[in-house]
Amino acid sequence: MENIDVKDVFRQLYGVPVEAIYKAPARINLIGEHIDYNGGLVFPSTIGIYTKCYFSKRNDREIHLCSLNKKKAVTRTLDDLTKNGNSWENYPIGAIWSLARNGFKIETGFNMLFTSEIPMGSGLSSSAAILDLTIYALACEYNFDIDKKLVSLIAWETENKYCGLSCGIMDQAIIALGKKNHAMLLDCYKYKYDYFPFDLGDYRLLVLKTNKPRALTDSKYNERVKECDIALDLIKENYRNANNLCEYKVSEMDKIKNALNNDTLYRRVLHVVSENQRVNNFKDALVKGDLELVGKLLNESHFSLKNNYEVTGTHLDTITELSRSQKGCLGARMTGAGFGGCAIAIVHKDNVEEFKKNVMKGYSNTLKIECEIFECEIPDGVCKE
Repeated sequence: MENIDVKDVFRQLYGVPVEAIYKAPARINLIGEHIDYNGGLVFPSTIGIYTKCYFSKRNDREIHLCSLNKKKAVTRTLDDLTKNGNSWENYPIGAIWSLARNGFKIETGFNMLFTSEIPMGSGLSSSAAILDLTIYALACEYNFDIDKKLVSLIAWETENKYCGLSCGIMDQAIIALGKKNHAMLLDCYKYKYDYFPFDLGDYRLLVLKTNKPRALTDSKYNERVKECDIALDLIKENYRNANNLCEYKVSEMDKIKNALNNDTLYRRVLHVVSENQRVNNFKDALVKGDLELVGKLLNESHFSLKNNYEVTGTHLDTITELSRSQKGCLGARMTGAGFGGCAIAIVHKDNVEEFKKNVMKGYSNTLKIECEIFECEIPDGVCKE
């Protein structure tokens, strides 16, 4: 989009100038995967690539939406907020639907033009960025009394009840509430959070894009959610009661195994319970500056996601295996829901360029497709530009 004057495109498209611009960052999860919907702890941060929304109000009840990335324009009205298959428009339309459900009704229409640096299906949470962005922009423009925490909750409701993905609150929370140069320790059950400075000293956090896209609602994501729900019911019935899987401890896994009497469900729960513990250990290691342990925990997380939760796949396994074999790499793991998308690695600053060269070459030789590797800053969450 860098060679396009988006304001000029907006004027040509809608016949009026841009009145406001809003932006929402992408996110990565440092550790704590597939436990947000199990009531666990997660440790995400924002990254400095953005989805942007260019906005102007209208005098009628029409909603005009356009995505430069999709090269698609849509016209709807405030009286028609029905879902349209799997179209991208479901995210902004669903946001309006959820705002109305929560008492924030829009009476006059608007024009929105979206641009995004966040690749769809990359595992960097493009959908949550669109939702947070739309809700925040509309809240600001229509003077709704909505803080950023409520923005994230309405976005989460939209993803689950309108868009059809049974996700936890993590993505919406970090994109709305992210803090510059900090990671967030988030309790997904209580929705409590703390910020921790993210300082790796001489090491750098790299994002590794596999270029294997995924579509969560068409993947095994909802299947994993269902498996965890079934497992929780069995454990409550045959062992002891709990509000969610992350209330159980690693020391209880033998009794949980007997309660489940199912190897697949046991491995799912083993990942959830051990991953929740790894988040706490990761936070402590980061605070102490023990980066060797930080890297070790990243590796352990990926191995559990591969062997116990079975959500990695060839592309993520290949890129993380290549990463771990490189000089100066402390650890690597998939980030996001898996089934493709992205991974992260912690690499010494002196080895970053060699790391990129070797991993990109090895990945291309092995899988016959190209990967991308980049370093990003950690910015604030959704905001007006």
